[in-house]
Amino acid sequence: ARSLIRALRPYESKVVPDCLKLDANENPFPWPEGMKEDLLSQKVALTRYPDGSAIELRKAISEYTGVPAEGILVGNGSDELIQLLLAVFGGEEKALLVHPPTFSMYYAAAKVTGTGIKEVPLIGGISLDTEKMVEVGSLPEVNVIIVCSPNNPTGTLYPRQEILKIVQETGKIVIVDEAYSEFAGESLINEISNYPNLIVMRTFSKAFGLAGLRLGYLLGQPSTIELINRARQPFNVNAFSQKAGVVALKYLREYQEQIEVLKVEIADLAAELGRIPGIQVFQTRANFVLFKPDNPDEWAKAFAEKGFMVRNMGELPVIGKALRVSSGTPQENELFKKAIREIAVERGSI
Repeated sequence: ARSLIRALRPYESKVVPDCLKLDANENPFPWPEGMKEDLLSQKVALTRYPDGSAIELRKAISEYTGVPAEGILVGNGSDELIQLLLAVFGGEEKALLVHPPTFSMYYAAAKVTGTGIKEVPLIGGISLDTEKMVEVGSLPEVNVIIVCSPNNPTGTLYPRQEILKIVQETGKIVIVDEAYSEFAGESLINEISNYPNLIVMRTFSKAFGLAGLRLGYLLGQPSTIELINRARQPFNVNAFSQKAGVVALKYLREYQEQIEVLKVEIADLAAELGRIPGIQVFQTRANFVLFKPDNPDEWAKAFAEKGFMVRNMGELPVIGKALRVSSGTPQENELFKKAIREIAVERGSI
C-alpha cells in the first residue's frame, strides 16, 4: 500500500445505542407527507444499470438552481465529489488551500489523491483572512481552493465579496461548499456564469433529508463540468437515489417550511447555551451551532449520559476544544435544553 494510505485513519461514525443523534447536522424531520409513497410508486429499474448521465435528476436540479443541466454533475454524496475534484485538479506537485477549522474530509481527500495542503487559519476561528487567502492562493503550487460557507463546524457565512475576491484575484479553481446554503438563504450560484474557475458544491443530505441515500452535486460552467466528468465513475449514483432527488425537489415548499422551523430552533438552542456562564457560543447560519463550555470533554460525556449525542470536535485550530450540536425536532430540542440546564446545575455553572 502507498505510504500515504498507511498513514491515514479510516473515518468512523460513532453510534451510541439509545442516544438521540444531534451530532451529524441532518434534517431531523420525516420526509414531507406523501413523498415516501410518491417515491415508491415510481418506476425504477433496479435490475439495470442507472442512467450514468443522470439526465432526469440534472434537469430537476437545473429547474431548482437555474444552472443549465450541462453545468451540473451529480455524485455519491459530497464526499465522492470532493475526492473527484482533487483527482482532477490536485495530485502530485499540486496543493489545496483550506481555511481551518473546516470540514475534515477536505484533508482526507487531499491525502488520498496525493495533493499537498496549504492552510490560512480563520481569524479568531471565525472570519476569512481574505488577503492571506489571495496571497497563498496565488502561489504556483496551489491549484485548488475550498471555501466552506456556511462553514462546518463554525456555522459562519462568509461575505460573498470576500469569496469573489479570492475567485477573481487567484484565478485558481475555487470550490464553494454550500452544503448548508438552504439554511443560510444565500448562494454564489448566480455568479457561476461569470467565472469558469468557480464551482459550487451542494448536497441533498442536509436540508432535503436524504443523508442515507448519498446524493450531492456540483454546479459550474459547462466546460468546467465536462472536464470533471471525464474522471467520474460511469454509474456513480444509483438509480433509486437519482429518483429520490427528483421526487424530493417536487416537495420543495414543504422542505422550505421545515427549514424555517429549524432556523428558529437552532437560534433557540444557541440562546439557551448562551445563558450558561462560561459557555462561548458561535454565531451560526446553518442548522447546527458550535459552542465551547468550560470542559468540553466532560460536557460531551454528560450529554451522552442523558441520552444525547453531540459532536466532540476535539482540538480545533485557533478555537481549541469545542462541541457541535445540530437541531433536532422542536420536541427533541426541548429535552436537550432541559439537559443543558441540568448539566449546568450539576457542574455548578448556575
